[in-house]
Amino acid sequence: RESLTKYYGCVLPDDGDVLDLCSSWTSHYPKNYKAKRCAALGLNALELLANPSKTEWTVQNLNKDPTLPYDDNSFDVVTNSLSA
Repeated sequence: RESLTKYYGCVLPDDGDVLDLCSSWTSHYPKNYKAKRCAALGLNALELLANPSKTEWTVQNLNKDPTLPYDDNSFDVVTNSLSA
C-alpha cells in the first residue's frame, strides 16, 4: 500500500479531475492530495462515504452496468487499484 501511495504522489495531477473506479473506504492517494474533482465509483455507499479523497461518489455495479455515468474525456486520470 505504501508503494502505491508513493506512486500516486508522483503521477496524480495537482488540481486535476480524477476517477477512482471500484473505490472503497480509501483510494490509496497521498494523505494531503486534493484533486479538484475526485469521483469515487464503487459498490458500497458506507465505504464510499468514509473515503477522504472523494469530492463525489456513485454506487454502481460495473458487472451489471458497465456504462460509466460520466461524460467522455471528463477526467485527467482514472485509477483502479486492489480490485478483485
